Amino acid sequence: MQKKPLNANTLLDKLHRGAVYACIGVTLYGTYMLGMRYYNYYTVIRPEKQQAELKLLDEGAHDKAKELKY
Repeated sequence: MQKKPLNANTLLDKLHRGAVYACIGVTLYGTYMLGMRYYNYYTVIRPEKQQAELKLLDEGAHDKAKELKY
């Protein structure tokens, strides 16, 4: 049995399908990475900032600033 040659439309359809699948893959991967970044911010970075701010307030660092006198 001989193999039929691919016509131009079939070839273009396959290339388009591959490009669409690549775009979907990039979108899913980007969404995953963005979600991991937000998760890291809300579980690690934000609590550390809040702890540092509370530590400064407890030490009285806000009182060391020069007061403005008019």
